Amino acid sequence: MNSSLSYYLGLLAVTLLPTAALSQTVSPATDRLVMGNSREMSAGVTVGTADGDEHHLSRYASLPGKGSWLRYGSVDFTPLTDAYLVLSVRARDNAELLVHEGSTKGKVIARVDIVVKGGGGPFRRDYSGQWMSLAVPLLHTPRGIADIVLTCKDTGVDVGWLRFKNRPKYFAPVTSAALRPDDQGYLRRWLLLEPIRQDIRSNVVFTDSYLQKAFSKEYFKGQMTRLPRDGQQVRVGDQRLKWHALDSENYNVRLFRFAERWGQQTYGSLFWAVTVIDSPREIRDVRLSVGSNGASSWWLNGDHVLTLEGDRRMVEDDARSGRLTLRAGRNILRCAVINGPGLSDFCARFLDDEGHAVVEPLTLILPKK
Repeated sequence: MNSSLSYYLGLLAVTLLPTAALSQTVSPATDRLVMGNSREMSAGVTVGTADGDEHHLSRYASLPGKGSWLRYGSVDFTPLTDAYLVLSVRARDNAELLVHEGSTKGKVIARVDIVVKGGGGPFRRDYSGQWMSLAVPLLHTPRGIADIVLTCKDTGVDVGWLRFKNRPKYFAPVTSAALRPDDQGYLRRWLLLEPIRQDIRSNVVFTDSYLQKAFSKEYFKGQMTRLPRDGQQVRVGDQRLKWHALDSENYNVRLFRFAERWGQQTYGSLFWAVTVIDSPREIRDVRLSVGSNGASSWWLNGDHVLTLEGDRRMVEDDARSGRLTLRAGRNILRCAVINGPGLSDFCARFLDDEGHAVVEPLTLILPKK
């Protein structure tokens, strides 16, 4: 049998294989991809089997340090629409993990900052040698089927699994010049800052003195005096964070989901939010009515008007301010929400003296670039 005939018979055999047999070697990106099952890796990379409290991890891979890599073959990225990456990692010191497309020199799909030490604060926790689940935004989304290659920058990292997840639609980019509050008066247009990392072991730490210190601290320059712009970056300690102008799809602004998409940390975070309210006339005797998960603090036109203390769930109209005046023209509402473990969100609206939502005269606008 000549070589050409052998080739075409082989091709025919592959074509006639059942679909299930063909798909066994291809993993949907939305599946949990166990790194311990990788078949190609550099010298020094080892595979371990977790047990006891870590049984859910099954097999994991250990990358010893700079220059080490592993390849997970044939991942199908077709199911991804608007996705982010979640993964389980363990490190003994602060580390950086890179997820590439195709090779160690390929495009970076995601950059994972693994912070286990040096977060600071009175309730700092050392996560050295402990498994953590992190959510990371994507820098690049491959098309079709591609290999993924993991490398670490300097310090060694253990990797349990990776999974790419599509998001439900919680936010929409701001497209129109102006937006009114919704029919119930809720303010849905906000400038949100990517989450500021906080070392919070438990929400029980939210005492009055702790919150007063957390909410009065200046985290970035111009925090209470400058109006942020969409896409503007600020530096907070070792973090470089960006402001995002977004319209919430829900009456409550889902901060946890925001952090999943644009932040490196979903738990143990402090969020800053700003909205600009334009009023055609002065409106007296209104009250700011809010709910938040967890604690929050609120400022209108530079004046502190309300704080929600303690570990709490988000409830509509959970707290109301005293009587306020909305100026004719631009009013700036700021809030800070702090949360440890668990979900995080907030809602806000203005009510008149009879408890009716203030809707019609108000417009939510964006600062011009």
